Amino acid sequence: MSDVADKPIGELSRLTELGRIFARHGAKSLAGAMGIIPHAQKDLDHEQLRPAAVVALLRDVGPVGVKLGQLLATRGDLLSDDWINAFATLQDQVEPVPFSAIEPVFIASWGEEWEAEFTAFEREPIASASIAQTYAAALRDGTEVIVKVRRPGAAARLEADMRLLVRLAGVAARRSQDIARYRPVEFLQTFGKNLSREMDLAAEARACERIGGYLETLGAKTPAIHWDLTGLKINVQERLPGTPASQLDQTGGDAPNTTFAKRYADAVLRMMILNGEFHGDPHPGNVFRMEANQVGFIDFGSVGFLSGTRRQEIIQLIFAIAGEQARDAAGLLLEWAGNPPVDRDRLAIDLDELIAEFRGTVLSGVEFSVIFDRVFALLRDYRLVLPPDLAILLRTLLTAEGFVRSFAPDYNIAEETKPIVAELLSERFSLGATRKQLASLPGQLFGLSKLLPELTSSVTKIVRAGAIPVTIDGPGVAEQNQSPTANQAVKGPVVAALIVSAALLVDQSWILASVALAAALLALLWKWR
Repeated sequence: MSDVADKPIGELSRLTELGRIFARHGAKSLAGAMGIIPHAQKDLDHEQLRPAAVVALLRDVGPVGVKLGQLLATRGDLLSDDWINAFATLQDQVEPVPFSAIEPVFIASWGEEWEAEFTAFEREPIASASIAQTYAAALRDGTEVIVKVRRPGAAARLEADMRLLVRLAGVAARRSQDIARYRPVEFLQTFGKNLSREMDLAAEARACERIGGYLETLGAKTPAIHWDLTGLKINVQERLPGTPASQLDQTGGDAPNTTFAKRYADAVLRMMILNGEFHGDPHPGNVFRMEANQVGFIDFGSVGFLSGTRRQEIIQLIFAIAGEQARDAAGLLLEWAGNPPVDRDRLAIDLDELIAEFRGTVLSGVEFSVIFDRVFALLRDYRLVLPPDLAILLRTLLTAEGFVRSFAPDYNIAEETKPIVAELLSERFSLGATRKQLASLPGQLFGLSKLLPELTSSVTKIVRAGAIPVTIDGPGVAEQNQSPTANQAVKGPVVAALIVSAALLVDQSWILASVALAAALLALLWKWR
């Protein structure tokens, strides 16, 4: 099928439109607070800076405004609860474009006789969002399908809006050091890249097939794509039978719903931990309960990735938290935030207090949402910003936990992660996996040589001490010397961290993974001697 590009929108034309929208909302104070125009603090109208007023402005801006607000609703590291709650009201449901405006897209893609492809085509959309509208149809062989078509002009408007937003963000960052610390240009560039991917309906279809291939091994279902009818602007996919999770009764403690919700969570966790590429927005509207409680996922416009580099950094954070090394954890958070000038000692103390709150808590008593709320509050206090890929990861985790707890209040996402990590270890240390990685041995040895002095020193210390060295000040030293039980309690989390780290490091180097696993075994032997 062929695709025709949208006619570009001139920046001056779009800027004029946006100027009218901002003027209509009296957004002069907002522009002043952002540093876009000069202002005096006393001249700011704080009524214009209320969350509800900003939400109304974003709605009028259009698709980019709505999508930006939806993203900000997930950024607890940036915004307080009143802003998060306000942005969460930005639902991506808009008035549908008349079919007379949509039909030219079908004609350009499929030809004048496009209706011959279907035995039925409902011209009233079943859903209308800011980027695309969705129609129900049936192919010539009787297969029921969903036809997702991009709204005319959406791509051109998006490109114009993103160019202007990035420029304005650059102006704001240059005029205000406080704003610059949040790296607004980088934030918007990543947002724009993800939004452009969402505009490409063929890219969404490819992501559906890639991730769907993995989900199929778990018994979950994704729609089949009809590639002969799919392209940049149109996506034709199987219509999944079943009920959207958003329509299920969450109040009755229904056993089938509970089973379904736990299968959903298992699939989400395995996508992230084992597959590395995952559905970035698995909210109840994008999930179906099918026959026999089978889980179905739709709408792969938002996809998350966990890169090798980020995986290594997460390993470092595991070590820091397991060893209660608040200063190391603070260093990593600051590195993620671009090393802004903050009181590092104070941040380390606050992190130590945060770790202490959960010290001794059994895994089954941990709720991710509680932990993240505390971490996000700390990040906001120090104005530290998470990298976009980690924000997607955390958003997905919180979405999954909230989803499952609404059906199964006793569910614990942290506890359910343990067998998945065990499977990760089993798969990645198998003989077959080792053989596949032998081909990359020379490169791994070269990389290992750079780290060899440090690794040798660390492993030697582990062999002699039986544990990863942990610095404990003051009375803690005497307590550790006097109490073998306490000493084992310190080693336990470190051993666990070493094992998890070994599993994650296999992606980068099986040699480094083996060192981590060997260190864990040595520490265990010392613990049990």
